Amino acid sequence: MDDEFDILLKQLRDEFVAVFPERCDSLEERVLAFEQGHEGAFDDIYRRVHSLKGSGSQFGLSIVTSICHQFESFLSSGALTNNSLSLSFALSYVDLLKQVSELIGSENADFHNIEQNLEELRKSSLPGRASVLLIEPSPSRRKLCQGLLNSLGVRVVVQQRGMPALEQLLHEPFDLLVAARELPDLNTVAIVSALRESNSRNKHIPVILVSSNSTPIPDYLMIHAVLARDAQFIPNLNKEVGTILHHKK
Repeated sequence: MDDEFDILLKQLRDEFVAVFPERCDSLEERVLAFEQGHEGAFDDIYRRVHSLKGSGSQFGLSIVTSICHQFESFLSSGALTNNSLSLSFALSYVDLLKQVSELIGSENADFHNIEQNLEELRKSSLPGRASVLLIEPSPSRRKLCQGLLNSLGVRVVVQQRGMPALEQLLHEPFDLLVAARELPDLNTVAIVSALRESNSRNKHIPVILVSSNSTPIPDYLMIHAVLARDAQFIPNLNKEVGTILHHKK
């Protein structure tokens, strides 16, 4: 049964690789349609990028997932507008996907240069803004934290569950992680443990844990601060985030 599943998965992966260049061309066409003011073009771009991200994750193509994660964050931030620079950034993300399409079928393909270009694109498409990943399942607390972080001028990416947050942390660089300790699926201590053992660009990311749980956390996880949800939570969060971002300048 396992052998049959592996064969099926390989067939699906090969089919994805075969149509990948066409999907890149279609994505480029939608960006150009957005430039021309076509109704629904933005939603179509986002949907296509999200779909490619999912396929990249399903078939173990981490470079596709990384590019799409970052492209999706660019779109979610509202940075895509109808000016030439913004459109140039969007087309640059598409161009990176096209570069991948030229290598993706080769054995031992080297994506190092593409990864470097992706990092440079991140810096230029959202210049001068720190990126914070916020993981909070509670809508009210999420809104509270997001409001504070937005007021500090950082780019905030929000997740509600642990598994998608870990996937994003493994593929997209962030300057800070702010997270509730307990999550619906994978708790944040496990997420940070996986990060510290990874080769991700977020391996050493500062972490602010939000929890009133007094259970000790291993020192090797290097948690910057543990903040209780009490009357001083917002002032304390403001202080800790400010301290971390100041040292990053």
